[in-house]
Amino acid sequence: MSLLKKALYQGITRVFSLPRLSVPLILTLGLTLGAVLSVISIASTLLYQPLQGVKNEASLQTFDYRFNMSDTLSVSYWNMNRLVDFSEHFADVGEWAGIAPSEQDVIVNNTTFATTRYDASSNIISVLGSQLLLGDDVTIESPEKYVWISASLWQNAFAGIKSVIGKQITMTNKNYIIAGVIEDVMAIKSNQVILAQQVWFIANLTKIKAQKDNVGNISNELDNLILKSANGQAQLPSQAEVDAWLADYVSRNVDGEQVQMFMDFISNTNKVAKASSYRSNMLGETEGLLIALFAAVIGLLLMATLNLLNLFIAHYQGRTKEFAIQISLGASLTKIRLMVLLENLPSFVLAAITGLLVTGWAIRSLPLIAGDSLPMMDAIAIDSTTVLAAMAIILALSVLFSALALVDIDKQALSNNLNSSGKGIQAQSNQWLSRVLMVLQLSIASILLTASVMIAMQSYQAVYQDLGYELGNSYEIAMTVSDEEYVTQLNSFDDYGKSETKQLLDDLSRLIEQQVPNSQVIAPNYGPLSSSLRINAFLDEASGQRVIHQIKTLGAKYFSTFSIPMLAGANVSQAQIDNDEDRIVIDEYMAKLLFSELTYQEVIGKTIQMSADNSTPPSIVTGIVANTLSQTGIADPIGLPAIYSHRVRPGTTIQFTVMLPEGATVTAAMLASEVKRQFPRLTNVTVESLADVLQRQTLNQRLSLWIVLAMTALTLFLAAIGVAGLTQMTTNHRKYELAVRMATGAKQATLVKFILKDALAMLVIGLGLGFIISVFGYAKISQNLAMLPDFNWLAMATLDAALVIIVILSVIMPAWRVISSDPMQALREE
Repeated sequence: MSLLKKALYQGITRVFSLPRLSVPLILTLGLTLGAVLSVISIASTLLYQPLQGVKNEASLQTFDYRFNMSDTLSVSYWNMNRLVDFSEHFADVGEWAGIAPSEQDVIVNNTTFATTRYDASSNIISVLGSQLLLGDDVTIESPEKYVWISASLWQNAFAGIKSVIGKQITMTNKNYIIAGVIEDVMAIKSNQVILAQQVWFIANLTKIKAQKDNVGNISNELDNLILKSANGQAQLPSQAEVDAWLADYVSRNVDGEQVQMFMDFISNTNKVAKASSYRSNMLGETEGLLIALFAAVIGLLLMATLNLLNLFIAHYQGRTKEFAIQISLGASLTKIRLMVLLENLPSFVLAAITGLLVTGWAIRSLPLIAGDSLPMMDAIAIDSTTVLAAMAIILALSVLFSALALVDIDKQALSNNLNSSGKGIQAQSNQWLSRVLMVLQLSIASILLTASVMIAMQSYQAVYQDLGYELGNSYEIAMTVSDEEYVTQLNSFDDYGKSETKQLLDDLSRLIEQQVPNSQVIAPNYGPLSSSLRINAFLDEASGQRVIHQIKTLGAKYFSTFSIPMLAGANVSQAQIDNDEDRIVIDEYMAKLLFSELTYQEVIGKTIQMSADNSTPPSIVTGIVANTLSQTGIADPIGLPAIYSHRVRPGTTIQFTVMLPEGATVTAAMLASEVKRQFPRLTNVTVESLADVLQRQTLNQRLSLWIVLAMTALTLFLAAIGVAGLTQMTTNHRKYELAVRMATGAKQATLVKFILKDALAMLVIGLGLGFIISVFGYAKISQNLAMLPDFNWLAMATLDAALVIIVILSVIMPAWRVISSDPMQALREE
């Protein structure tokens, strides 16, 4: 049997016979490779694969036009009315379209299907390049009378029968006729997961043009506009051009004195226009996240590689006699390195298989790990790119290991080894490569830990920040108004106290308290924590500035129930609410903004005029409360001042905040039948606890925190293992020298200092290099990656201190085992 074939068989046997070498390689390299391949799979799908359902990607661009309400809150101005006017004004650029996804349940034959609802313009199919599989095109004369369904919903709900055209589906207690079937269109920008089961509602742009637009309503109906041009590189309108269009649009659509009010609003509000490629817009910050993840896993792979390389160098330096004999028999160093390659190949192949298995598990876990933040999640899988990447990485590492494992072996020293019977192995290798590798490993560890700790701190602050209130056992009950005319009717009143809206909300509040034992309706709207926000603005007459603020709904027991501190004055009483008095409560932000020179107590009784035309009396400030967070899961709060009022203007969804005793619960079934009987125009009763809202809003940050902490722990573990392995190797190689020193009277503490001094240079150079790269590199990367928080010097200092302690312990522990042994036994072994 040839030497090389014997080496391959020996490598297969070594997987089982030498677990202290093969198991660390397979597990360490396999797990790290799994992380690398997972990122490669995600990047391959999101960055390079064709977009599912969007054939015209090369011809598409997106255009954002947003109003920045605060540093952390921006709202799109687009809706269908504005799309029509804008597309006519800039028709020379190309064809403009719009699409807005949302979640919607569909009932087919008494079976409920969760779907993604698309509200889109009638040219959307031709713009995206999506395929109509069956039925009428969306450009039919009256598309608002019909719906189109996706291929997946067609198969799941109707078994793919061609007679589906003309059948009906039910949504929010309304029946809709199916006009056609469209392929699954998955590549749409959304803050929610895009489901393959889809329902399309198409707006006829010609008819939309004839409808009046509420110009002052910044409703965020369309997140952005989609432009199809000849080459996808059209020169999009500038900020100044869009601002000019908006001013003209307002003047043409607003009557009377309100024109100037809207002009003042848009001129005093920061606006941003931004053009992007279709894919970049859909991915959003995911592109930057992929770059950061790729850098992190490559760093982990390098650390794992350096650890294993040091382990292999130590292993092969222990086989110097074997190599000396082979060289004396005529074998060249090249042949010995090839032998090493074949010996390691079985373990590397098993590591690649382990990495692919870990990748498959990670991809299956993506919905749990990434939540709703990753687009096209269903398309991510192990593809040919992933497999080829695994083979390339393993082959490169195999060649690298075989080339470097023996680079520290001196050929002349191998001959001396036979003459000296192996005494003084350290004399046969200068160990420079191991030291260089350890310096690199410590530098990489410092760099990875810097980014990990910064992101972990940001995630921790977003998850565990002070909300300013206690949730208790509170619930949000919501129901949908199925009739759009009824929504208009509810919002048309002169006197809120005598309006149909107030009567409806009072009746529903009583129904809830009757149907749910021991429940109490705290507010006829959403509570202190919600996915919804109501933003408004008014002109402060004293300062002349436009005040953008949140509108929140209160009840007589709202602040006491949620333990929101009352800083001055008092809450609006139930009698004042019943009498519909013009009284409000404001938060600290608003008090400091409008009455900065007054004490809180002096603000009580002041008035705020929130009507531009003075059509309603000014509101009297009854109380001032502490600031609260309306939404969580973000490191920086929205920061808009708030006004609490008892008046509610309902939209298509009516909400109630209900408090129950601890341990009690409420379900939609408790209310659905009675709501349907007494209020037939209200449908789709849903119930969610505010604790669940909190968990949902912080899901991505909590998962990010745990992932970052796991990566931090793995980085520290790899650094500790690497340092400990190198120390074990060097002390074993110097065992003879240490034994002589002990036999001649050296104390153990002196020998520990001797070994620490030897490791100090690596520690200083490695951490110093890592510190310099971390500080300057982090500043550079954070400029291009908005998700990264500001650099924190305290965290950096704490991190380096922890790493120094771990390195010192990793040096002392293996060294102590050698030093504490009997020196005479060590001398006899040598």
